[in-house]
Order: sequence, then C-alpha cells, then structure tokens
Amino acid sequence: MCPECSCDNLDSAVTCSRCGAQLRGLHGSMTVLNNRYRLIKVLGCGGMGAVYLAEDLRLYGRNVAVKENFDTSSEGQKQFEVETKILATLSHPNLPRVIDYFVSGGKQYVVMDYIPGEDLQSIIERNGPQKLDEALKWFWQVCDAVEYLHSQSPPVIHRDIKPGNIKIQHDGKAFLVDFGIAKFYRPGQKTVAGAQAVTPGFSPIEQYGKGITDQRSDIYSLAATLYFALTGIAPPDAVERLTHNKRLVSIASVNKSVPAHVESVIEKALRIRPTERYNSVREFRDAIKTAIAQPSYTPHRIPPTYGRHRMGQQPRQQPTMTPDLLGCFMQLFELLFWMLIAWSFGCCLMVLVAYVLTGAGFGYFIATGNPIPLLTFLFVLITLMQAMRLAHRRHRQKP
Repeated sequence: MCPECSCDNLDSAVTCSRCGAQLRGLHGSMTVLNNRYRLIKVLGCGGMGAVYLAEDLRLYGRNVAVKENFDTSSEGQKQFEVETKILATLSHPNLPRVIDYFVSGGKQYVVMDYIPGEDLQSIIERNGPQKLDEALKWFWQVCDAVEYLHSQSPPVIHRDIKPGNIKIQHDGKAFLVDFGIAKFYRPGQKTVAGAQAVTPGFSPIEQYGKGITDQRSDIYSLAATLYFALTGIAPPDAVERLTHNKRLVSIASVNKSVPAHVESVIEKALRIRPTERYNSVREFRDAIKTAIAQPSYTPHRIPPTYGRHRMGQQPRQQPTMTPDLLGCFMQLFELLFWMLIAWSFGCCLMVLVAYVLTGAGFGYFIATGNPIPLLTFLFVLITLMQAMRLAHRRHRQKP
C-alpha cells in the first residue's frame, strides 16, 4: 500500500501509481496478519514504522490499530518491546490500550485501540490558533494522562508529546498516542540509542544526544504543544535558543485571548534549563489555573464592552467609582443653593404679580367707581394666603 493514499501497487513499483508518493514496502490491503488482523489502510508512516487500520476477525470486525516496527536492529527491537510493555501496564481514559503483541516475518507488531479523530496539528493548521478557553479543554485531559504516566513506579516519560501525537475526537475527548520513544525513568540513567529521537521545537535540550530526561522533559513538550495551539507557530528549536539566543514570539502578540499571567507560566515551562521549569505536571497545571484566576483574565465567551473602538485598539476602560464625601457635600450644597434661588424668585414673582393686579384694580376703581374687581382680587388673594397658612400648619402637625 502507498503510505500516503493507501493505494495498492505492484511489488516492483517504486512510486505510487495514484499519487506518485515514494513507496515503503508496506503490506497490501486485505492482508491478514497473525491469522487475525485484516489490514484496511495506512494511518501513518514514519522512519521507524507504520500504523495500519485493521479489522479484528476474532472480534467481529472491530477496528484496531496495528503498529509495525521497521527497525530490525537489536536496540530497535528492544525499544519496541519496552514501548509495548509500557502500554500493556497502563489504563487511563486518555491513553490507548494494548490488545496484542506478536512477531511475524521477522517484524514486530503491536495491536492497540483504534482512536478515531483528527490530530491536533491538523486542526491548528486548518483552523489557526485556538482561543485559550478552547485549548484548555483538551490540554487538561492531556495533562491528566501525562500526570498518570509520571505517577507510575518507575515513572514513564513519554518524550514525544507534540500536536501530531494528540488525537481529538468529535466529542472533544483527547488522547495521547505514540509511545515509540517512551522510557522508564531511573535517576541518572542516560537515554539508550534506540530511544533517541527529537522533534524540533517540541523536544527539550536534554533530549538531544544522550542527555538525562525526566518528568520536566515532558513538561517542556506540554508547554510547547500549548504554545503551538495558541499561536499556530512551533517554538524555536531548543538548540537554536541555546546557541543563537533565539527568542519565543510573544503569545499575546498573536492571540489576544491569552493574558500576560498565563503567558509567563508557559514561558517558565519552556525554560532551557530543566531546573528552572516546573517540577511536576500538577505544579504546571495549578500555575495556569492560578494565572487564569487573576483579575486581568476574561474568558473569550464573555463579550467585550459595546463601545466603539478602532480595529486592533483596546476599548477604553471605564473609570472606577470611589466614594468622595467632600464631593457629596459640595453637590448637596449646590442643590440647596439653587433651590433657594428658585424659591426666592418665585416669591418675588408672586409679590410683583399681586402688586400689579392690586394697582390695576385700584386704578379701575378710581376711574369707574366700581369696586367689584378690586374686592374680588383681594378676596382671592386673602383666600390663597389663608390656604397656604393652613397647609403649612397641617404639615408641621404631622408626626
């Protein structure tokens, strides 16, 4: 089969007749291995092995993943057995489960649960950087799986955590896969040749050569994977960061949903020196949760303020209200002052109107000798004043 399109080709073919990809001598489709597993297509192929989608004929066609080891050297076969032993002893909801192990035609095979879904790298390359609250949904699950690995006795170091080894299912469940270079951690033990492999950008500096790797190595890879999910950019290679002083691109400059507190936590986990990183996955995870709880963090699902602002410019913050007793007294004094002005103006206006009407009535009496308009106005004025006095008296008598 072709490693790219799973098309069957002639045994003598060098390139695929359909897509032109270089052939790797893989099994053809419908091949039955170990009288039990019928191959359907190629799920992935690398320098050290291939993974097939197969049907388990003993379990009524159940889909499984069959991994084939290309390395026939003694060290390579020993490391493959270590990987199988590691997976066989594990049981976690975010890790694949080993079903079978066998040797056929001089090659080693391990059968695992088939994990449907898409790897994180393909998701980021298609959709771009994720918002922080979206990325943390799968990140917490992967942290649980890695913490479970580190809790074994002796601890299991994955050593190949990267976006391509994290499968996300349609329901959001995440799986950490591919234990090809995993190892049991024993203090002071250097990495054997069969377990040496690096992924630029996601492997820490101690993983190059025969350095000593431990739990902090996986923490570096976890932080690099989260960095890639939030920026869509792989971190600079650890060797280049050490020798050429290459710096990380600021996460906040690419993704506005990531506050400075969270970015600082990720950068600490990506330190070149292992002693400067977090000592455990739990410590790393708790640091992120603490940073999220800081007041500056606002989840993406909470809408921002509705004030208009230019693209790329932060909305203007509203001033906070603080109690000011002197200001309150000044406003109260100003209110009373204007009430006094209004009352004085009203009284003057009433006196002026009364004076004008009284003068007009008296003039009309002098001119015509008819006192009725003058008496009527005086009667109305006296009645209004008496009513006001009675109302004022009743108001004062109320308890």
